Amino acid sequence: MSDSKLESKAAASNPQLSGSIGSSPQLSGERLAELLSAISEAPDFVTAATFMIAQFADILGARRGLAITLDSPPQRLIATAAVGFDGEPVPSISISTDDLSNPIAVSALSLHAVSCPGGSPAPDLPFGEWTAIPFPQPQFRGAPRLLTEAELDLVQLDGCEVRTRSIVDRRRKLGHAPGGVALIEASVDDQTLGAIMNAASLAGPVLARMAAVEEFRTSTGRLDQQREMLTAIVNSLPDPIVIINASHDIVVQNSRAEHLLSTGDKDSEGRRRAVEINNLLFTSHLSKAAMGTKESAGSRELNLVDPDEGTDLLFEVLTHELGGQDGMHPGATVSVLRDVTDLRRAANELERQVQRVRLAEIDAKRERDRLNLILENVADPILVTDDRSNIILMNKEAEQLFEADDSERWERAALVQANDTKFTTFISDFTISPALARREQMKLQIPDSGVELPVEVVSGKILNRRGEPLAIVSVLHDLTEQVENERLYEELKTFSSQLEDRIQAATADLAEQNTRLQWQSRELEKANRLKSEFLASMSHELRTPINALIGYASLMLDRIYGDLTPRQEEGLKRIQGAAQHLLALINDILDLAKIEAGRMPLHLDDVTLGDIMTEIAQQIEPMVKKKALTLNIEMPSRDLVLHTDRTKVKQILLNLLSNSVKFTQHGGIWVTISRDEEDLRFDVRDTGIGIRPTDIDSIWEDFRQVDQSRTREFGGTGLGLSITRKLVDALGGHVFAESVFGKGSMFTVVLPIKSVARPDDPPRVVDEVPPPAPVKR
Repeated sequence: MSDSKLESKAAASNPQLSGSIGSSPQLSGERLAELLSAISEAPDFVTAATFMIAQFADILGARRGLAITLDSPPQRLIATAAVGFDGEPVPSISISTDDLSNPIAVSALSLHAVSCPGGSPAPDLPFGEWTAIPFPQPQFRGAPRLLTEAELDLVQLDGCEVRTRSIVDRRRKLGHAPGGVALIEASVDDQTLGAIMNAASLAGPVLARMAAVEEFRTSTGRLDQQREMLTAIVNSLPDPIVIINASHDIVVQNSRAEHLLSTGDKDSEGRRRAVEINNLLFTSHLSKAAMGTKESAGSRELNLVDPDEGTDLLFEVLTHELGGQDGMHPGATVSVLRDVTDLRRAANELERQVQRVRLAEIDAKRERDRLNLILENVADPILVTDDRSNIILMNKEAEQLFEADDSERWERAALVQANDTKFTTFISDFTISPALARREQMKLQIPDSGVELPVEVVSGKILNRRGEPLAIVSVLHDLTEQVENERLYEELKTFSSQLEDRIQAATADLAEQNTRLQWQSRELEKANRLKSEFLASMSHELRTPINALIGYASLMLDRIYGDLTPRQEEGLKRIQGAAQHLLALINDILDLAKIEAGRMPLHLDDVTLGDIMTEIAQQIEPMVKKKALTLNIEMPSRDLVLHTDRTKVKQILLNLLSNSVKFTQHGGIWVTISRDEEDLRFDVRDTGIGIRPTDIDSIWEDFRQVDQSRTREFGGTGLGLSITRKLVDALGGHVFAESVFGKGSMFTVVLPIKSVARPDDPPRVVDEVPPPAPVKR
């Protein structure tokens, strides 16, 4: 801030002070009081210090000046205010209070003025000549000690002079501490220096008070922020936290604890009773903890009640004493209630799993004993090898070929070694092979007799869940009779020529059958197409009798033809329900047939999104209310105009919504509509049973449901999603599904805002009927 700005500010705040200071270099009496008043009325510490430096510089005729004050913590002197540096960089000054070679530090610590007529020895201070005028502040803890006169005599200042040693009253040093210096770029005579020193000694405590007030406000704001942050952290914790004083009164509790232990004016009677029970249980727990020993006062279990659901909750209570710190009363404790309900359930489930594992071990032992019994009674040699081709198990027949004792003769041991080498080589090659089974012939020798034994080795790998081989089971079949089979080979060769002729004849017959099958395939395609065309053309004839049946049943239920007995009314209702179900099934099949036959044309027209969604909500509302679900529809604009087939869009969305209602028992259904430049996206999300990842692709197939069993819970034709995909494709869009099994599904339909008619659409038929009722997947 410049001198002119400061003086204008001083004049604005106190016109009498501005005139008096500008006309006389002396500061005493009323003029000094006016200066102190102007400084004390400054809005902040920097403004007050800047104003004081500006007035000192104006009195001394100086162009520039600095206010250098004691930093916090009081270990360095820093520049906090500047005057006269318009357009020039303000020097950054930081001086240690231990540096007694610096004249500025000596002036601040001795409360004596220091003049440097030849310029500053510090390169950071661009003053030609200057005078340091100290100002004190009230004594405080940790303040730097003032220099005594004896210590001041020992200080050596190169090119600078300590002044005012005869002017400063020693009594003014009592109760004071170093506050800072006013650094003025000017030389000052003793008379003027004494007056300014007097003013600085009186202004210093005022500036210190303002700095303390600002620091207190900053500290208070910081403490408020920390308290708010701590409160937010405690409230964000999922575990209830309660602080209790020595009288067992709750002092502090977070939001989770309030949910369990506190009530509001609008709470129901059931919630109030649950909270009362929780308070009784918690108080009883605290009483038991207070009577127990310190060793038993750690974590304990506590049963509470969920005030909203009414279910039992199990908590592990961790209690710690606060010990009267930070203003807390002695005997206060903090209790953290950790919800271990799911943990206890998991522990119980783990215990059940351990029991099942023990039973499985017993079954495995029983199966192992049975396997050993089987191996001992099988006539063929059987061997089990590990992944390193080591034999780990074999039956008695295999032991006769591959096992030898040290006490036996060396000829038998050599034959056993030869057999083991041949078999190990075969197993090693099979281990590194990707094949899961292998069959090979080899010649072994019987160790007892030395007779050659031709065998066929059939081996198979045993894999773990990750598909890695654990072991290899090999069975050795005796091929002694193979010699006899080779003798018969010559006889078989005589029939080879006959077989070739027969094969040629069979090949010609197969070619003829292949031609016949191709003709039959074309006929089947033609028949299927004719079937679809017939069903599409017969839609009116198939629906009319069922509609008549439903209509007459409704008339009879409305008592048009007279009163009904309860049994008659029940029978008519069953007839009506069965007819409506049959009509829905026929509608699905006919719609699929019309789509496959190309008899489902597009009737494009301009419709508003709000009208379509209103009609859909009205049709689906009875189904939603019947199952006590919620239905939420969000759309960008009700007035959005679509150029599309109104009937087919309604059928697509009704199919998806009815699916969601059908497979959702609790929760709700959300329809979210969003748009971009060319497309409109419909997201239908529910909280139903969901779809397994392995079934997500098969739900779009014709006549396909996720549960194909005869005892399935949900019925239907399995054509709803198939028809939906075909209708979406016809409108130029696409549909896909996402699902988490057990949590819900979301079906997404993306349709163009302006659909384009297909060139192969047939003309509109007269017997076109409204879309069928939504079907199930």
